[in-house]
Amino acid sequence: MTVFPMGRLLPFVILCVIVSVPAYAQVRASERASVTQTVDGTKITVDYARPRARGRRDLFGGEIKWNEVWTPGANMATTLEVSKDIELDGHHVPQGKYSVWMQVKEHGDWIVVLDTNPKLFHMAHPKPDSSQIRYNITSERSDQTETLTWAFDEVRADGATLSMQWGRVRVPLRITVHPSHSIALAADSARRYIGTYTMTDTDSVPQVTSYRVSYDKGSLWADWDPAPDPMMGHMLLIRISDGWFMPAIWQDGSLYDVMEEMVLEFKGDSVGATGFDLRGDGDELWATAVRK
Repeated sequence: MTVFPMGRLLPFVILCVIVSVPAYAQVRASERASVTQTVDGTKITVDYARPRARGRRDLFGGEIKWNEVWTPGANMATTLEVSKDIELDGHHVPQGKYSVWMQVKEHGDWIVVLDTNPKLFHMAHPKPDSSQIRYNITSERSDQTETLTWAFDEVRADGATLSMQWGRVRVPLRITVHPSHSIALAADSARRYIGTYTMTDTDSVPQVTSYRVSYDKGSLWADWDPAPDPMMGHMLLIRISDGWFMPAIWQDGSLYDVMEEMVLEFKGDSVGATGFDLRGDGDELWATAVRK
């Protein structure tokens, strides 16, 4: 049997301890996560820890007591950060970073609280303050969710639905952003574009379509016939500069998608347009149109 001197073994033993400790120290019962969504230039980020149910069925009313003010996460408080002002369920939320809290209720609405101090531990419940944003929210029953999850369930051109889900409970928060482009156009400014145009694309086998521009409810609209896609048959025209417009898809009474890769560049003078060029990315000419 070979006997190693302890003087030679000691550095090896110390090295093993040093290498092993960080691996265990990195394990967390509630791992940290984040989810980010950008909507029309507004960046929205939720940073949170993700506790697991671990077989516990009655999380609310059990692990989390009724009427408790709870951060929907674990360890350090869950935070919400917005790069621009938003509306959260109709409540104004200025640009900034907030810790997120919910007062859980057995009956009736829960209460959402956004506190201006984002660096709070989950046990350090914020005291009521005039700077806080707080309002009632309706919780919903849902399928069992093992690990607490924040997610953007729906994304729209003007906002999104952000939800917190854990156990058998889901709490949806409806976000509305301030649009980067106005859809409104004065009637006097719109008048010069109204009319029907014959549009010819630049394909090797040119196709001719009809493009009718109209004015309704304070906005400029375009009807493309035949349209390259059913959703593009009736579109909103958003002014980006004098004589330049981006088409946008309008669906179910709201802005669905702005087609920023497509621009209509009208020709003519202040009296009336004689036609327009349809251009794509890199100023590539896609089609030309002449007013009838």
